[in-house]
Amino acid sequence: MTDSSCPFCAPSSDKVFFAGDLVVGLWDAFPVSPGHALLTTRRHVAEWFDATPEEQAELLRAIAVAKATNEMRH
Repeated sequence: MTDSSCPFCAPSSDKVFFAGDLVVGLWDAFPVSPGHALLTTRRHVAEWFDATPEEQAELLRAIAVAKATNEMRH
């Protein structure tokens, strides 16, 4: 379900570094450190424990993608 008020539902394509079936990875517009990224499920969930095992697994895979992609950028 897409929510027009949600900044993660329809992110700018230049911010997306990972687009999985269940998860999207975005470079933070206001990074607190170099390479700071946001990983979120496509489905709105309040916390890690509300994510399905499949969503949790894809979030963990996205961490490795964020690290590798950031290393290539710098």
